[in-house]
Amino acid sequence: MDLTAAPPLEAPQNVVGHHSTLLVDESRNSRMLGVEIWYPAVSATVQSTYELFPGISFFAASAQENAAVLEGTHPLIIWSHGRTGMRHNYSLLCEALAARGYIVISSDHPGDTLFDWALGTQVDDITNDRQRLGDVRFLIDCALGAGPEIAPWLSRGVDQSRIAVGGHSYGGLTALATVSSLHEFTPDVRVRAAVMAQGYTRILPDEVFTTTASPVLMVVANQDVTTPPSTDAEKAWGFLSTRTDRVGEKSQRFNIDHAGHQASSDFGLYAELAPQVENIPDMLRDYLKSVVDESPPEWIHKWRTTVLRHVVLIDEFLNSL
Repeated sequence: MDLTAAPPLEAPQNVVGHHSTLLVDESRNSRMLGVEIWYPAVSATVQSTYELFPGISFFAASAQENAAVLEGTHPLIIWSHGRTGMRHNYSLLCEALAARGYIVISSDHPGDTLFDWALGTQVDDITNDRQRLGDVRFLIDCALGAGPEIAPWLSRGVDQSRIAVGGHSYGGLTALATVSSLHEFTPDVRVRAAVMAQGYTRILPDEVFTTTASPVLMVVANQDVTTPPSTDAEKAWGFLSTRTDRVGEKSQRFNIDHAGHQASSDFGLYAELAPQVENIPDMLRDYLKSVVDESPPEWIHKWRTTVLRHVVLIDEFLNSL
């Protein structure tokens, strides 16, 4: 069943290309990642679709499948999904960033996807951290031509001086940890900035914040009950904002009203589309209901505005560095 995500969040500045692939990291027990890439393109082809579950897909808001890339070099964002998430749960955000000129790459993090949690194959937090940080570094390697090919043009299309890692919830933790020290990992010097959307930070040791080597954007949802500002923003911002180096000077925090935990994701769209789907799996229906129930009432009518707010903040932050 094909549904549609139209319209895009804003009038696109560029045609948005889209490509899906599978990558295998031979150095990590042949770990396999499903990968999506969005990028500025030059002409429309065929509108892309995203499959949520077998038999349940929706047309992209603006992405064109395998469209020719816009020549030149473009800033790169690696986007990391939240706990129980999937790589295409942020398609509207990723499409909008690509329309503004970014190459955006997102992969699943096996061991912490919706299917892992449904099947009981999820991993513990430390394993999850290590796997996610390895995934991010692997994707950057691939984007720079040092790993399996994502797209034939990619390594020459990335502006290597403008690489950022962003993510939602646990993906925000992943983004922050990429530019900090955690477990055996040290800051990835290729990454210029980190973006945390409703970041999950309460489990992080102080060392992460004191070793952060690149500026950080924190986007906080004031009515978030999953990663509330009191537990997941105040400590992090306290460390970052009081630093006297470039990290402290360039890091930024923004709070968004009328927004809950899913303020940057496609879950508002899923809630809109669900009534059109017959025989939707009970697991997915219950999951959507829980998202709506824990979100502020205004969100269901304003979710496009809140996702677009993230796009604008990310774009302005990265252009300020």
